[in-house]
Amino acid sequence: MRIIRATTKATALAALLALANVFPALAATHVPTNSPVLLTSAADIQVPADEHVVELADRTMRVFMSSVRDKSMQALWDHISPRFREKFSVAQLDEVFKGFYGMTITGDPLLGKSPIFADTPIIDANSNLVVDGFYTTSPSRIGFHLVYAIEGRTWKLVGINVTAKPITAPAASSTTRYQTL
Repeated sequence: MRIIRATTKATALAALLALANVFPALAATHVPTNSPVLLTSAADIQVPADEHVVELADRTMRVFMSSVRDKSMQALWDHISPRFREKFSVAQLDEVFKGFYGMTITGDPLLGKSPIFADTPIIDANSNLVVDGFYTTSPSRIGFHLVYAIEGRTWKLVGINVTAKPITAPAASSTTRYQTL
């Protein structure tokens, strides 16, 4: 790892490299030139320990479900990467996820449940942590595709796709609600 002085050009390049495959593409943000930026090579970034990945995914999905129950994505907006916040307002997140607001949620549907990973979490070509999985909830199974980027020393959410599939429907003909950022 090495520390370099951030310039607008270096910051833009780092943001584009880190977020190139995150949908929608996020614009680079301006960082004051007196703020050092810690850059690591892609080879240095590794998938965190299983417990940490479970904690990241579980916290994100609990914040998401709380936002759905409140019919406001304010809590999710507070949870996402600052770069993500600069690109999307709470109102824009509400619009993207409004399909979930019609779901009837009583209590905490994730209470006592842990995320189940559909695939092994990976570091993609853009150095993002990609986590795919679901919760065994009823009457719908809640699936997720979460993308995190390293910001400083922590993983921050930069992409989210959540699905709700009825449990009783066969996989090929099930109704799915896709909400992607």
